Amino acid sequence: MQNCFSYDSTEPEFVQPDYRKWEAVQVGMSRDEVVALLGPPLEDPYRADANCSYGHLQMPMLPERRTYVFLIGYDENERVFRKTDPFMGKLSLDGTPSIPEIIIPISRTAFSHYPRILDCRWYPSSGEYPITYTIEESWASPLEPEKFDKPVELDTQIPIPFYMFNFGGSQPGRIRVKARNRLGESEWSEYCYFNFTIRT
Repeated sequence: MQNCFSYDSTEPEFVQPDYRKWEAVQVGMSRDEVVALLGPPLEDPYRADANCSYGHLQMPMLPERRTYVFLIGYDENERVFRKTDPFMGKLSLDGTPSIPEIIIPISRTAFSHYPRILDCRWYPSSGEYPITYTIEESWASPLEPEKFDKPVELDTQIPIPFYMFNFGGSQPGRIRVKARNRLGESEWSEYCYFNFTIRT
């Protein structure tokens, strides 16, 4: 069960605010307080002033490049009313990778398409970049759907939060992902369960 799709990409480009300072930004803070903490926002011609950009991660994705942004929104009183980042607020404060979170496929989904190509995506891990990912697969007999065989690591050097592979048969399966950088590894993500059935 080898990966049937290849990706040819450069190293991800990134700009990140200091995690501890980013975590300290709270709803209700004034613009001046944010600037004193983080410095001036990045020059970003695509962002309105009410949505100031303090960082981005440009990740090569299929079918097109995807940019994750760090944004702070201000209300009419120049107070923070929202703060968003590509890690859904799950930050690494020491540079080691945070635990990935799988978003596709949705756990417990049943598929009947053939060939049995599984599209896997997850929120990128926070931490010192570059970060790579390892994806693990295991499968079960349709007669014992809760008993999974020994897991197999399909790839250990995935440079982006995306992977596609051919699943082996009409049976239940599960995947999980972990992240790695020069400082260490994250814990494994929660399992994502799925099932391939015979097309009728």
